[in-house]
Amino acid sequence: MNNQIEPCYNLAMRKTCRLINQFYEDRLAAVGLKVGQFSLLRAIHYCQKTTNKDLQRILVLDQTTLSRNLKPLFRDELLTLSLDADDKRVKIIALSAKGKKLYSQALPLWNKTQEELQQRIGEKDSMKILGLSKVIVKKLST
Repeated sequence: MNNQIEPCYNLAMRKTCRLINQFYEDRLAAVGLKVGQFSLLRAIHYCQKTTNKDLQRILVLDQTTLSRNLKPLFRDELLTLSLDADDKRVKIIALSAKGKKLYSQALPLWNKTQEELQQRIGEKDSMKILGLSKVIVKKLST
């Protein structure tokens, strides 16, 4: 009997994502962040001020998942919410002072993790991961 599982793109990516997520989780635990939370803080940091819709597009998340992931960040007062000056229906998300402080504590850990992962995988294969990810996101999100 052949125990070889038929190749599956989804399974291959999920196994890879679990290992990479755990790699980051282990290192970001020192500041009490999950890698998904750090990704949100990082995106908001770069945007300065943003909206749910923009975060959905940037992070390729549906509204339900984004809301679920934002909830603990608001609860822990890492984010602020305000109304857009031009359109009061639009809510603006930004890092709070507490969120900025935590992000600045987490960033060196994330940078070190990036370097360590690249060393373990190799620069060439690391670049392949980023390139392949860009291709997949572009072709599947349109």
